[in-house]
Amino acid sequence: MKRGLLLVVGVLVLGLFALAGPRLKADPELYDFGEVAEGLLVRAVFTLTNVGDAPLVFTRQPSTSCGCTSAPLPKMQLAPGESVELVALFDSTGYGGHLVRKYVYLYSNDPAGERKTLTITGYVRDAAPYEGSASTLYYGFYLLVDLRSPEEYARGHLLGAINIPFSELSGWIDRLPPRFAIYLYDESGAQAAQAAQMLQNRGFAAVRALSGGLVGWWNAVGDAFFVWAEGVEPTPPSGTPYYGGYAVQPQYVARSYQLIVDLRAPEAFAAGHFPGAVNVGLHEIPAWVETLPDTGEGRLYIWCVDEGGTAACQAAQWLRAHGYPDARCLIGGLGQWRIRYGDTLLWPGESEE
Repeated sequence: MKRGLLLVVGVLVLGLFALAGPRLKADPELYDFGEVAEGLLVRAVFTLTNVGDAPLVFTRQPSTSCGCTSAPLPKMQLAPGESVELVALFDSTGYGGHLVRKYVYLYSNDPAGERKTLTITGYVRDAAPYEGSASTLYYGFYLLVDLRSPEEYARGHLLGAINIPFSELSGWIDRLPPRFAIYLYDESGAQAAQAAQMLQNRGFAAVRALSGGLVGWWNAVGDAFFVWAEGVEPTPPSGTPYYGGYAVQPQYVARSYQLIVDLRAPEAFAAGHFPGAVNVGLHEIPAWVETLPDTGEGRLYIWCVDEGGTAACQAAQWLRAHGYPDARCLIGGLGQWRIRYGDTLLWPGESEE
C-alpha cells in the first residue's frame, strides 16, 4: 500500500516538475502543404504557446534551412498561456518533381531543449506549360502608357495601354511604379521622349519612349495590337516620327506583347487590378477573343488572373487550344501575388482597355 502510494506521489511530482518553468508548444510541429505546382510560395503558419508556468524567452529569432524564410517573431517573450503566430515561407521554385522537407528552428529558454525544430513538407510537381509563377509575371511586367488626349485614346489605342495625357503626367509621379518597365507613346514620339527623360530624372530607370510613336509603330509593325473604337474607321497615324533617346523599338515590344486578363467580378476588379488589365468573365472568353486585334508578326502573351487561380487556369487552357499558345495563368491567383508582393501593381479603378 505504501509502495503504491509512493509511486503515485512520485508520478505527480514528476508531472508537476515537467510543467514547472517555461514550456514551448508548437501547433503544428509538422506542416504538410500537400502538392503544389513549382513556383508557388507556400505560407506555413505555426502557433507558438507557452504551456509552462514561467515566462518563455526566445533567445534569438528563428532560423531556417535552405529554401525557407520566416517572418520575425512579433515578440520575444511569452507569459504563461500566451501564444504568438510564426509565419514561414517556402519558395518552391527549382523543386519541381521533388518531395521536400524544410525546417524552421526555434530558440528559447525551454529547459526541455534550447532548440525546437518545426518541419514543412510536401510534394512539388512540375508546373504545366499553361502555368506561370507570380515572380515570372513580376519580373516581366511592363506598363504601356498612351500620352495623347482622352479623345484620341478613345478613338483607338494599343491593346492594354492606359491613358495619361502628357499634360497630366507630372501628377502621376507618385503612382507610377518606378521598379518596372514603362513604355510611353504619343502620335510621333516627340512628347514621349520628353516624358521619358523627365521620368528618368525622377528615378524611373526602366522608362522608355516608343521609338517614332504610333507613326513609328505603323511603319514597323502595321496595325498589330491596335484597338479601334466601334464605328471608327481605321486610319494610320500621320506626321513625322521622332526618333530620340530613351527609346524602345516597336518590334521589340511586339515580339513579346503582354496583356493581363482579370476574370474576377467587376466589383473585385475595381477594388484593385493590374494597370492595363481587361476585365472578362470566364464564360465571356470565347466572345472576347473575337474582339482581339490582329497581332501581325508579333506574339501575344496573355496572363489570366483571378483570386485563387482555378478559373484563370481554365481560361489559359482554353486560349491555348484556340490559337493563343502563349496564354498562361497565375499560379495561386492574386492570393499568391499578395503573399509575395502585397498590393504592388494592384490599382483601384476601372478597366483601361
